[in-house]
Amino acid sequence: MNNKSINQKAHLFYALLKKIPIAMRITLLLLFVLTFQLQAEHIYSQNAKISLDMKNSTIEKVLQTIEEKSDYYFLYNNRLINVDRKVSVRVRNAAISAVLERLFKSENVDYEVKGTQIILSPKEMHNQITAVAEAIQQQKKTITGTIVDAAGVPIIGANIIEAGTTNGTVTDVDGGFSLSVEDNATIHISYIGYLEQDINTSGKSAFNITLLEDTKALEEVVVVGYGTQKKVNLTGAVDVISDEQLTGRQAPNVSQLLQGTAPSLNFAINNNYGFQPGASMNISIRGMGSLNGGSPYILIDGAPGDLNLLNPNDIESISVLKDAAASAIYGARAPYGVILITTKSGKRKEKISVKVNSDLMINTPMPLPTMPDSYTWSRILNEAGTNGGGRPISEATIDRMIAFQNKDWDYLKKSMPNWPEGATNFGAYPEGNVWNGANLNYANTNWWDIYYGPSINHKHNLSVSGGTDNASYYLSGGYIKQNSVIQFGTDYYDRANIMGKFEFAISDWWDVSYEPRFTKNTRERPNMTQKEAGDYDHMLRHLLRSYPWTPLYNGWGSPEEGGGYMSESHIPSLLSGTDKDEVKDYWNTFKTEIRPFNGFKINADFSYNDYSRIYTQVDKTAYIQNVDKTYSPFGTTVPSQYEQTHYQNNYWTTNIFGTYVFSIKEIHNILLLAGAQFEKGNNTQLSGFKTDLIFQDIPSLRTATGNPIASQYLSHKATQGYFARFGYNFKEKYILESNVRYDGSYVFSKGNRWGFFPSFSLGWNVHAEDFWNIPQESISSLKIRSSWGELGNQDVSPYGDLALIPINTGKLNWIFNAGQTRPVGYTQAPGIVNPDLTWETATTKNIGLNAGFLDNRLQADFDFFERLTSNMVGPSQAKPGVLGTNVPNSNNASLRTRGWELNLNWKHRINNDFTYFANFNLYDYNSVVTKYYNPTGTLSTWYEGREVGEIWGYTVNDLFRTKDELDSYLSTTDLSFIATSWNTGDVRYEDTNGDGKVNNGTNTVENHGDLSIIGNSEPHLQYGISAGFDYKGFDFSMLWRGVAKRDFHFNELSVFYWQIMRAWWDTNIDANSDRLDYFRDTPGTKLYGLYEGEANINTDAFWPRPYLNATHDVKNRRHANTRYLANAAYLRLQNIQIGYSMPANVISKLKLQNVRFYLSGENILTFSDLPRGIDPAALRGFNAISGGPAYGADRIYSLGISLTY
Repeated sequence: MNNKSINQKAHLFYALLKKIPIAMRITLLLLFVLTFQLQAEHIYSQNAKISLDMKNSTIEKVLQTIEEKSDYYFLYNNRLINVDRKVSVRVRNAAISAVLERLFKSENVDYEVKGTQIILSPKEMHNQITAVAEAIQQQKKTITGTIVDAAGVPIIGANIIEAGTTNGTVTDVDGGFSLSVEDNATIHISYIGYLEQDINTSGKSAFNITLLEDTKALEEVVVVGYGTQKKVNLTGAVDVISDEQLTGRQAPNVSQLLQGTAPSLNFAINNNYGFQPGASMNISIRGMGSLNGGSPYILIDGAPGDLNLLNPNDIESISVLKDAAASAIYGARAPYGVILITTKSGKRKEKISVKVNSDLMINTPMPLPTMPDSYTWSRILNEAGTNGGGRPISEATIDRMIAFQNKDWDYLKKSMPNWPEGATNFGAYPEGNVWNGANLNYANTNWWDIYYGPSINHKHNLSVSGGTDNASYYLSGGYIKQNSVIQFGTDYYDRANIMGKFEFAISDWWDVSYEPRFTKNTRERPNMTQKEAGDYDHMLRHLLRSYPWTPLYNGWGSPEEGGGYMSESHIPSLLSGTDKDEVKDYWNTFKTEIRPFNGFKINADFSYNDYSRIYTQVDKTAYIQNVDKTYSPFGTTVPSQYEQTHYQNNYWTTNIFGTYVFSIKEIHNILLLAGAQFEKGNNTQLSGFKTDLIFQDIPSLRTATGNPIASQYLSHKATQGYFARFGYNFKEKYILESNVRYDGSYVFSKGNRWGFFPSFSLGWNVHAEDFWNIPQESISSLKIRSSWGELGNQDVSPYGDLALIPINTGKLNWIFNAGQTRPVGYTQAPGIVNPDLTWETATTKNIGLNAGFLDNRLQADFDFFERLTSNMVGPSQAKPGVLGTNVPNSNNASLRTRGWELNLNWKHRINNDFTYFANFNLYDYNSVVTKYYNPTGTLSTWYEGREVGEIWGYTVNDLFRTKDELDSYLSTTDLSFIATSWNTGDVRYEDTNGDGKVNNGTNTVENHGDLSIIGNSEPHLQYGISAGFDYKGFDFSMLWRGVAKRDFHFNELSVFYWQIMRAWWDTNIDANSDRLDYFRDTPGTKLYGLYEGEANINTDAFWPRPYLNATHDVKNRRHANTRYLANAAYLRLQNIQIGYSMPANVISKLKLQNVRFYLSGENILTFSDLPRGIDPAALRGFNAISGGPAYGADRIYSLGISLTY
């Protein structure tokens, strides 16, 4: 091969390499290096050869050179071996054994190779040692045996050690072993995952040994508030999520990763954006806590934090505290549960370990609708317009659509006299000097394929950990980049994390640690149009409002061809500006633990958080190309705008507490804990706004010429609390625990700021009773527990006790005298405050049962709970209008939540090669308002007895199929409350109360007319299923999450649900949807109808007659009813993963502890009855409309590698 050919191939390889994403390049490089090293190690181990050229060198120098050039190292005593003797050695590719023979040929030296060790000794001593060993061996006896598991399967690699010595062996492939031991020796048997055994060999030489699995179910240590507890002693409701459940997952943050992992964790996207890149999910525990909101208290290593800013790879475990017994020690911060996140740390006396993870991910959009061709779309709309509202598509335009789809370019030119000379990209209609932006175009565009497509993303993590005798360390860094599957505009999320944990032993009774954590989080997304008119959800709405007759480009073609995007493609708006949100979160935590004497320790910590956020909105003016190739500004993007807001929050918190654990006669075990917590924070917000950017490529306040508008917001918070815990157990059989918290909060007025919150819990380990004689193989453990507690809720609006004067720095909305400008800056009268507002109180009761079966392979947990939130802030009794202002709220409402949860966990080792697990959790709850000020009982707000999520609606069994049926019904039933104009194909509302009319009565509980409760929009019977196995290095796992029961009413604005909308420009039709099964009672023509001729008639339809008229349309869609109540239940494959870990005996030669390759998929399958375009886990879309445009969960496919050194 000549040099030219080599160079050409090298250039080709380099060009291809540049096209590969950097993450893939890193992965390929790691794979290449790993393969090369494995191959090299294999070859070396087979032929260990060396080249030397040394003159007049000491033997010591020669041995050092061999060590440097090989993996061998020498062991010898220089008093017994003369290594100062000088020699000359010259060999080339000689075996090391040959070199040693040559070196010591004339010397009284022998050598022995053990692995990579070469032991040098005098021949006499070697012979003496051998003789002594043989003599000793003759005094020993040889024992043999087999080791199996409970199922009789041989255990390969079990360790058999003679106690007090290093003499030992391991079992072979048949579980057999042979070992020479002293006559009365004791052997110690151990194997990972099994209980260890000690067996005396006196008088025996053959053994059949069975090892039992060590499930350690009762010995697990669980992280709880201000400490840890053995699982056997827990009396509260606590779930633990391990890091293994998060490993290899590709969701961008912790809240998404937790879906389906534990019972009673509820997740919701409570914004209009859906699963946008980096989307965070709202979490609640055991349903709604208060009508005023409330979420779990989240602690990261003991300090409050945002779990979505945390690197999931740094998490060691997550404890979910669900009842008052578990969370009461946090008092006012935790009325609705606690999520305790413990991050990874190094361990003392642990050698350095380096772990690298790298993932390459491909995101694809959720299943999307299928867009019909433009001609079919037009006929459907024209049919709806014929029913009411007028036909939007003219016959001439339809003729052009037919010609376009037939590629009849000559006809198109002739049909448009204004078509510009030289333009060749048909589909757009020239209207004067502009390209039409509405319903005169005639292309056939599949906008779903244009807007959406795959995105390539990556994630990387690096951690270093280890420790010495007196210190430990953990340092990690992580980065993730997630790009949107929307193919236009700047739309991404990225996060960088750095974390450290450094722990030092000052003495044997005093430890200190420093834990820094830093996160930089960026989210940038298109804002579509001006600040006042658009946002991300507005952009999604516009993507939805793209009609197939609109072409991507105007008549001149693409921008590269000298043309431009059509305005109704929305791409110019997509490219016109972004909202960029940059967050920096910096934590510094200092901790110390002092142990003055046995059983007593004092812990103290101080955390300081510096949180900054910069939110920048840039709205540039977009320009649209005209027919004559000039450009005009796009109206909704004028003027250009720039706004930037700075948020700064400085916060600190400190805890100090002492714990004393002691036993009386080793049967009475007592724990005493007491401490205090203080926190304070200051928040500043400063915003500036200007219009008319001079340089759109350099947007800033300095490069804008409009009038500046500035605003500022200041706030603070401060709390303090004192807490204590008393724990007692008798032989770990009877357990008692009590927690108390005394909290003060800034949000209430003096005299109401402090609250006292106690909890009590009991537990009984029935299996520890003397009468318990059920074999462990059947029922291994059984515990009954109960708890009661009260916690306060301070999550109400602060400063409610202060009569604040509103200050406005803007212009008044009126002028005082003609010709004057509006004055700038004014104040308003303060509202009335209620100085008696105080804590909402959540009283929780819990009864639980924990059981283990089959040697604790099967764990079952069941809980029944009730939470009563009283003194909720609600509306006060109304006052006469002459008061002139609103009446302040009062503590006068209450909410009760009852529910249950079941958690089943199975884990089993079949043999050394195969283990598997299966987990299932199921839970349900309902929340009912038990007190609320609503004297009239109106259904439009809360009332006593109202269940959260209940849907009031009408009974609808059918449509009006014929004119006779319609006339007959209208002659006996008054439907004027619903509508005054009725037609065949309209919804038939039933007169359920028989009063001759259909209405809502007075819309009250006492008189609700024909309304009734027809469903509930809260998710019920939520469940999670996970399963997996490990087999000879291969591993497989999957996680499913589902909701078995949920009803939902989509109103008339829910585009994806109804599809054919009353405004033709809002319509979005799925060609494969059953929504085309709508009522039609006239033959179709070329201009209207889904089909031409009699085939169009469909009087047995499920969906009502469509209209392009609001008056006619709302009667069929606005009112919730039984016929069109949607089933929003779903089942989603949250994650599926398959991996392979390379054998330890292979990677150990590379000084590696673990090498794992894996394929992972996130959100791969979703089973739902909802139409395509609606994600059942994110029902809320544009303008808070359920079923409106929203970003559905991406399907994520990833390839990853994990290396541990």
